[in-house]
Amino acid sequence: MWQQSAEQAHTAMAAADRLAQGLTSGWRPAAIQVPVHLPEGEGCFAQEDTQVLQYLEGDGTYLHTTSFGFGFVGLAMTMGSAIGNHARKQRAMQEAAARYRPVEAGRMYLTNHRFAVQGRQQWIDIWFEDIRMSTCDATCVYLTLGSSSPVALRVWPAPYHFTLYRWLAHGQIVHPQPPPAIGPGGWGG
Repeated sequence: MWQQSAEQAHTAMAAADRLAQGLTSGWRPAAIQVPVHLPEGEGCFAQEDTQVLQYLEGDGTYLHTTSFGFGFVGLAMTMGSAIGNHARKQRAMQEAAARYRPVEAGRMYLTNHRFAVQGRQQWIDIWFEDIRMSTCDATCVYLTLGSSSPVALRVWPAPYHFTLYRWLAHGQIVHPQPPPAIGPGGWGG
């Protein structure tokens, strides 16, 4: 996953905190004008570039080669082939492991009903009623959906957009918490 510096992560969390404080004090964001056609009653409250990632497995296939010969050269070729096959198999197993993988990128519009992403190849609409669970870190808003595998929206600043989403979708004012520091640099190391 993409890493941010500690300063970038702090800035992202501060943006969310300012939004939460404003919402707590009674301030309400106004809908903004966007080129997207929205139905009556739907307004857009944020737009940013985003990368859409989905929790998917990869392709675990690899090329198995066989070499043989006679004598010392044959033994060396057979050993080299076995070592190469083992390395290719290990890489294939790592590639096959489920993880967040990029599936689309484009412009995200956060409305009072959905995350609408105008991707390079397609539109992706993630309606609030399809979201079963949500969280964020300094880089992504993570959405667990009822109809497909989990999705992550890599957007800047992610905690701000998460806070705005929770208020738009559920009327909740949340203060995202930074994840625990990992490694010497914190924020994922």
